[in-house]
Amino acid sequence: MGSDRHPAQRARRTLAGALAVVLGVSLLASGTAAGQESPAPTTTAAPGPTTTTAPPVTVVLDEGDIGVVPPGSDGDVDAPPPDDGEPAPPADGELEVPDELPVVILPDPTPGLNAALAAIDVRRATDALAEGRTVRQMIDAELDRAYTARAEAVTARRRAGVELLAAKSVIDQLVVQVVVHGDTDSLQPLFGQASLEDLRDLELHGVAADKVHADFELARAAYRSSIEAENAATAALDDTAVRARFVHAIEVGLRNALDEAIRKAEEARQQVGPTILGPAVLDQADLVAWYRTYYRADPPVGPIDAIIESYLRVGEEEGVAGDIAFAQAILETGGFRSGHAGKWNFAGIGAYDSCSPTCSFSFPSLDEGVRAHIHLLRAYADPGLTTAQLAATPNRQVAPERVGVRGCCQRWTQLTGVWATDPNYDRKVLGIYRLMVETARALDARTQ
Repeated sequence: MGSDRHPAQRARRTLAGALAVVLGVSLLASGTAAGQESPAPTTTAAPGPTTTTAPPVTVVLDEGDIGVVPPGSDGDVDAPPPDDGEPAPPADGELEVPDELPVVILPDPTPGLNAALAAIDVRRATDALAEGRTVRQMIDAELDRAYTARAEAVTARRRAGVELLAAKSVIDQLVVQVVVHGDTDSLQPLFGQASLEDLRDLELHGVAADKVHADFELARAAYRSSIEAENAATAALDDTAVRARFVHAIEVGLRNALDEAIRKAEEARQQVGPTILGPAVLDQADLVAWYRTYYRADPPVGPIDAIIESYLRVGEEEGVAGDIAFAQAILETGGFRSGHAGKWNFAGIGAYDSCSPTCSFSFPSLDEGVRAHIHLLRAYADPGLTTAQLAATPNRQVAPERVGVRGCCQRWTQLTGVWATDPNYDRKVLGIYRLMVETARALDARTQ
């Protein structure tokens, strides 16, 4: 990745190049066809083209771990220059590997990768907890307002009840004065002095009854309204309290998730590497940023954004880590520039050391090529997988029932010798992914 993202990296470029020279160039043989039974050889075939475009170049990271620069990279990377006598790669992007190159095992990137992934998990768990606390504070404030509104409604209802009883008591007293004692002067508070002269000739029983009825209905209507307001405030309070309990429970879960992420981070370097099955850690922006760091242009097969979107989407649908599958495709196709990629075959499916890339399978579209790759990975990781369990119908060439090594590899570190004969296969895949993780961490640091 560029020096602006990791200032310490540029200073270590010379060391990285020297390390790559010391490590040498390991055999890049693609191995037996991924997911298919290898035909029994009858003769010893000469080494054929590989599915990658260049020997791996290692980059020393801040933690002392290594990442692997992707094959075919044309980004800002100080790779060791090729020997003068080395032939140029063929036009289709494939690289011939001479017989005499020694096999040198690359350093294992998984401890540093595990630690970096754990750091991303801790950071995301921390961010999630912060967001959860913000929501909890908002719901607590809303709950306080609901308590206040209900208390005010209760006060208003009590006041209306008192006013209703007081009005009824006064009216009762006035009625007694008029009906029993004939004291019309006591009606003055109700009708006023001017209208009393007109009322003296009226039926006092009727006047008193009408006034009692009117005032009582008004007071009772006010009391009913206050009860309705109190009930509405109580319902709002109950609803808010339920949501508050839910938000508080989420916050507790987020706190536990952060604690678990921290615990796993402490154990990360002792773990054996990420699993094939599981969610992606990196997102579209992370992977696009990484690709733009190492490749100046989109691959010939199409926009890199569309390729990445397909890997993440299909990986999620099928339960495979689509971000690491994308890193594997980068290795297999030299950044989606090889002959395999031109056939939408991003994993060298159907290719053998002796005939790659001419014997590899073809797929009709980007999505179908990605899905074939993802389906094959899931079959490698799931011993009981059947066609019916997949989210989409598989291409018949990669149907799980046809995969002879189904269930062989739950982790990416187990693919070496099975998916490919290259003894560094898993270290290259995870080494490339390691730099993707570092790109994501750099992007996260910029947004903090």
